[in-house]
Amino acid sequence: MKLSQLRIASEQSGALITILVVAATNAWLLIGSERTSTTNIVAIMLCFVLFSFGFLLITQDKPFGKSEVIRSVLVGIEYALVLVLFALSPMTFNAILLVIWSALLPYFMPFKRALLLSPIWSAVPWLVYSWVWQANSSLWINALLFWTFNLFALVMMESRKNAERQTERAEEANRELRALQDLMQQASRKDERTRIARDIHDLVGHHLTGLSLHLQVASRTASPDQRQTIDQCLSIAKLLLADVREAVSDMREFNQLDLLQALDALTEPLKNKIRVEVDCQTDISNLTLLQATNLLRCIQESLTNTMRHSKADELVISIYKKSDQLCIDIKDNGASANSNNVIQGNGLKGIQERISELNGSATFINSGEGFHTLLTLSEAK
Repeated sequence: MKLSQLRIASEQSGALITILVVAATNAWLLIGSERTSTTNIVAIMLCFVLFSFGFLLITQDKPFGKSEVIRSVLVGIEYALVLVLFALSPMTFNAILLVIWSALLPYFMPFKRALLLSPIWSAVPWLVYSWVWQANSSLWINALLFWTFNLFALVMMESRKNAERQTERAEEANRELRALQDLMQQASRKDERTRIARDIHDLVGHHLTGLSLHLQVASRTASPDQRQTIDQCLSIAKLLLADVREAVSDMREFNQLDLLQALDALTEPLKNKIRVEVDCQTDISNLTLLQATNLLRCIQESLTNTMRHSKADELVISIYKKSDQLCIDIKDNGASANSNNVIQGNGLKGIQERISELNGSATFINSGEGFHTLLTLSEAK
């Protein structure tokens, strides 16, 4: 099980144990009480069960497919259950459930808004309690104390959310750094092999060519008993020259950048979070370093947007040629609005700028089937 899953499971267990203790305490104190009927006790226990079930659904990684609306509705239902509990049970410690509910809010509304609204949603349950149970003035001391607990839960969960965001950004930067490092190492090896190939061709090839010419002259002027030995040396020199030329050609031919290797370094750490499929239908070994670097960063940005916004579980990267152009087709299966009106944030603008630097174009399509990015650029010569 992944570390994040273990953390979620432990937090869920802690919350559920707290809910169970509060429910059990209610049952123990209310059974036999003249203020609460058996029907009310059953209703109270049912509220605790529904609250626990709703909490589990809300805190799942991807409940109900990809619908955030359902989770928001469940948060509203959870608050309604808290109000019902305050109306049915005279136990003020039921406000602990409101603290648990408060911890969910930073994931569903901006922190500042939740902070400003906290006095309202913290006071409403106590107003219900005061109206139903005709409580005395000391009730509002408890209300004030539990409001501070709600604020504490809000601040702690907001801090955790910010920490998660910083961790995700650090992981993204680390993945991009590894992929770019792979490209830089390839480029460095390419430059070194090119220098070696050029030196071999210019120096060793030049000297072998000169040696062959001198041996040809020597063969014509030498005595018959020496000519056979000189001709053998000439044959060896020509063979060496041919081997040198073949070695230089091989070094230049295989001295190319491997974008797919860099993509593998980029996506390998994410195999437990999202399935990334790379379908390369053409040869891309002739990409320049600038082209490979910009394309890698564009794909990295698309991958980041997919994981951060669309909550997809699959991303397909198709690479092919069409009308003398190289096409990189990036599609996810995430949830997105069924509209072609794409609002370009900094990430999409960065993709547009990097492709424009290569004299290419970027097209973004937002549909009900996911987000689609199409990058096209002229084939590298």
